[in-house]
Amino acid sequence: MKGSISEFELNILRTRMYEAVRSKARRGELRIGVPIGYIWHREIGLGLDPDARVQEAVRQIFSRFRQLGSARQTHLTLHREGMHFPRPSDGRKLTALDWTPIRYRNVISVLKNPFYAGAYAYGKSKSRTAVVDGRAHKTYGHLRPLDEYDVLLKDHHEGYIDWGIYERNQKQLAINAYGQPDGTKSGRGGRSLLIGLMTCGRCGHRLRVAYRGRYPYPVYQCIGRTAHGLPRCMCFGGQRVDTAIARELMRVVEPIAIQAALVAERTHMETQREQRRILELDLQQARYEASLAAQRQSR
Repeated sequence: MKGSISEFELNILRTRMYEAVRSKARRGELRIGVPIGYIWHREIGLGLDPDARVQEAVRQIFSRFRQLGSARQTHLTLHREGMHFPRPSDGRKLTALDWTPIRYRNVISVLKNPFYAGAYAYGKSKSRTAVVDGRAHKTYGHLRPLDEYDVLLKDHHEGYIDWGIYERNQKQLAINAYGQPDGTKSGRGGRSLLIGLMTCGRCGHRLRVAYRGRYPYPVYQCIGRTAHGLPRCMCFGGQRVDTAIARELMRVVEPIAIQAALVAERTHMETQREQRRILELDLQQARYEASLAAQRQSR
């Protein structure tokens, strides 16, 4: 009797503690782990990281994605420019950061995290239980869709972008998802002009591109039915098609060529200013660390 009552009391205490945590999360007061670019201030609660270098690194990702419309191209461009991204070296405390070359997972985690849009999110993942060899096996960390979060409080804190931009980014990422049957895909390299833009009128699968010959030329082909043992729907050379499309595009954009050139020049100047600002912040950080090292040696 005493053992059963004690077990029952422990279960009640555990349930009360869990409900207290959820109640605090519903008010946006539970101090959960936050992504790079945010910290918990002792007085004001959740806010932007005071390190200007960290803020600029996060803003660069959103700025480049707005220009390029692709997470992969954003990563390749920033990596080509030698950009570094902070990584916590002390676990979740975020008091010490190591700056390493930016990775694709840094870009995609920033773009997909609703925290950067000023939303407080709690309960983003769930556990699953499966029977393995006659025993219950529980796994954790399975991400939920946005509308299934336990708590999602918009306009909770200052964001790097607003909620409307966040939703547009998610739609663009969904469109760019490689291998999906619907939507226009982002370019994934290659010399052909229409990569990911054409679908087969017979089976609806997206046309793939192969390169043939000593001087490689593109060949568009539909292999959607080959997985079922059926022949290809179509296969044709892409040189004449690409040339015709390019000629038509030039005819359409020719009247606004000067305006397009001005926009391109303005974008290039903004990119150079962003790169210069990052270099200046890196220089300030290096000077600060050098001064600290000099003070330690003088002691």
